Amino acid sequence: MQENPLKIPILTILKASSDALSEYELIRHLEADFKAFEMTGNNNNLALFRKHFMVMNALYQLQESLLKEGLYLAISALSIKLESTKENNSSLPTEGSDAKLRAYYLDWSQLNETTTSDVDALLNNFWKHYCAHDKHTQALDILGVTNSDDWTVIQQTYRKLAAKFHPDRGGDKAQFIAVREAYEILRLNQTLYNQK
Repeated sequence: MQENPLKIPILTILKASSDALSEYELIRHLEADFKAFEMTGNNNNLALFRKHFMVMNALYQLQESLLKEGLYLAISALSIKLESTKENNSSLPTEGSDAKLRAYYLDWSQLNETTTSDVDALLNNFWKHYCAHDKHTQALDILGVTNSDDWTVIQQTYRKLAAKFHPDRGGDKAQFIAVREAYEILRLNQTLYNQK
């Protein structure tokens, strides 16, 4: 495994911090204290991906070595913190999404082989899913239902609201359109979920 030059600066930052740091905060510390960390390139998204990858790779390398010393490095984008293994009896993940993330970030070929178009595709996919989730949540709110409601409950609720707001029955046209759009979003998500 290739040694990551950011391990020592990151460990120094983490030891000096009494609170958990977000990845963003950790990157800002590195940029201020470790000028070589400022990565540039023709594409800002690719440069940002490389910076992110280098930090995560260093964190996962540290996690493994620190465990042997009785420390557990908890890693998430919003909370990176050194903890005692005695406090939480921690071990490295061997399966599930945490293990997959760990394997991904410890594989240097991911850094070397990821192209600008790969990063653009990752970002586009993220925003597509983010917006879809946001619209799904809004649709649930408009109909006054929850994710845990059965599909038949959602359909019945939609029918009642559509009848209430239908312009031909003296209802509010804007409300009717909002209810209809919300129903279509939930119907599409239901169809996609059933295809999985």
